[in-house]
Amino acid sequence: MIKIAICDDENIITSQIDNIILDICNREGISFDTDVFYSGQGLEREISKGTKYDLIYLDIQMANGDGITTAKNIRKMDENVLLIYVSGYDKYMMELFRLDVFAFIKKPIENEYFTNTFLDANRKICNQKLYFSFHYKKQEYKILCIDILYFESSGRKINVHIRDGNIEKFNGKLSDVEEQIDNGKVPFLRIHQSYLVNYHHIKSRSKTEITLIDGTKLPISEEKKKNFGEQYGRLLGDEIDA
Repeated sequence: MIKIAICDDENIITSQIDNIILDICNREGISFDTDVFYSGQGLEREISKGTKYDLIYLDIQMANGDGITTAKNIRKMDENVLLIYVSGYDKYMMELFRLDVFAFIKKPIENEYFTNTFLDANRKICNQKLYFSFHYKKQEYKILCIDILYFESSGRKINVHIRDGNIEKFNGKLSDVEEQIDNGKVPFLRIHQSYLVNYHHIKSRSKTEITLIDGTKLPISEEKKKNFGEQYGRLLGDEIDA
């Protein structure tokens, strides 16, 4: 699922964008969820609470503030969300490029261009796999992969150990988690039947265990030792070569 925010002070524009997205996603079989905001401040407040969006449509000029200031504030909280401006003004283009804006859609909105831009954004979001999402007790959650220290299998539950010290949990299998995040932007390595570890948070390793940046020590099983060593060495070599 991709989570989308639409921010514009004109109800007719938010409804038009929402309807176009609905048509595209129904046609293409894309799972999505949209939130609508009529001011930049409202959008900022929602993001400051921890809500993560994959894609934001944002007007440049609104009655209660400008979209460029909103984008700057959003970038301080989320460096990864894709921003698309929808506006009748193009004099701010240079400023938009500095904010790493994904695209600019001019009003009045042209359906074909909007559709192509949305599908391009969706492909980028899917390819990046920046978030790990899961369901627990009828709620959907998403966590930035880079913030995850490791996944731990405990019975029928998966514990997600996060860099800030929190632990989220859900019902599932570690093999399914491994498949879900395979080929994502953040590499995770299977060191044990019970542990799937974020490569970027490994501080050191020995023949029998790894130590994470927070001091946590986890065992390397004999079964996983060879494959883990090969993957770790390859990733380390890529960093050195870079």
